[in-house]
Amino acid sequence: MRRHARLSFAEPLRVIWKDTRGQIRALRANCVDLSPEGARLETDAPIAPRTSITLDSARYGNMGRASVRHCARHGVKYTVGVEFTASLALAEPGRKRCWEEIQPSARERA
Repeated sequence: MRRHARLSFAEPLRVIWKDTRGQIRALRANCVDLSPEGARLETDAPIAPRTSITLDSARYGNMGRASVRHCARHGVKYTVGVEFTASLALAEPGRKRCWEEIQPSARERA
């Protein structure tokens, strides 16, 4: 169902959003995989579907905004699927740089 394959990407991220009361919340997450349009995160707490979040990386900086598409418990962790709200062409520089670095080189694809 995805338009783009997701590539493995192990990177700690910070997830920031406003809860239903308008309070700013932040949570550490591990990014498991990434595509031009979305990502799979692993968190210690759930994030409700349709929540608008901002992703931030210590290594890459602002990764941009995304919408939570699903959240499911797996053992003691939660798997959170997100869809970026901006296309890769219009993405934040951190997300563009990150995607360029994880792309397999032409030699690896051959």
